Amino acid sequence: MDARHELGKRGEEEASQYLQNQGLPIEDRHFQTRWGEIDLICRDKDTWVFVEVKTRTDIHSPSAADAITPSKQDKLVRAALSYLKKRSLNEENVRFDVVLIEAGSIEWIRNAFEPSSRYTF
Repeated sequence: MDARHELGKRGEEEASQYLQNQGLPIEDRHFQTRWGEIDLICRDKDTWVFVEVKTRTDIHSPSAADAITPSKQDKLVRAALSYLKKRSLNEENVRFDVVLIEAGSIEWIRNAFEPSSRYTF
C-alpha cells in the first residue's frame, strides 16, 4: 500500500471514530461503485448520511476542501443513488457531509453540498 493510500485509510478511521463520538453511527464503509467510493455511510435518525473524508498531513493549497469539486460531488451523488437502489431504500432522506482532516485537526461539514436538481432522491 502506498503512503497516500495509507494516509487516506488512517484519515477514514479517525473520521469514523470522530463521527461515532459525535453520535453518528457508521452503517457501512468503502462502498464501491463505477463512479467511485463512498468513504463512510452513516445514519442520522431518519437520514442517510454519505460522508467523504479528505486527509492532508499539513495545510497547503489546494486544501482538502478544494478537493470536493463539482465533479467529485456528482460522483458521490451517483454512488449514493446506487447504494440506495441496491438496498431498496426508496424515498429516503439523504445528506452529504465532508470530514476534513488537516494538520491534525478535524472539521465536520454537515450538509456540505446539495445534489443538483437533475437527481431525485
